[in-house]
Amino acid sequence: MGAASVDYIMFSGYLLLGVAWAASARAAYKRLEQGTKEEAFYRSKIQTAEFYFAKILPRTTSLLQTMLAGPDSLMKIDEEHFVF
Repeated sequence: MGAASVDYIMFSGYLLLGVAWAASARAAYKRLEQGTKEEAFYRSKIQTAEFYFAKILPRTTSLLQTMLAGPDSLMKIDEEHFVF
């Protein structure tokens, strides 16, 4: 479990931020549909969410692979080699 813990935390963080950006984008679309004087603000929220989904969230793919890789490569390292 320890071999995957950092990857799991990073994966969870990216995923939760994705949920937050999806909620922000949804709220922004709703405000734009209703009409607002702050159109640029809400469009920037949508654009930032799109950036997050295109450039940041895909990092979860590699984190998922490393989480599932198992501890074998880590466990092969001799304990005394961690002192360097």
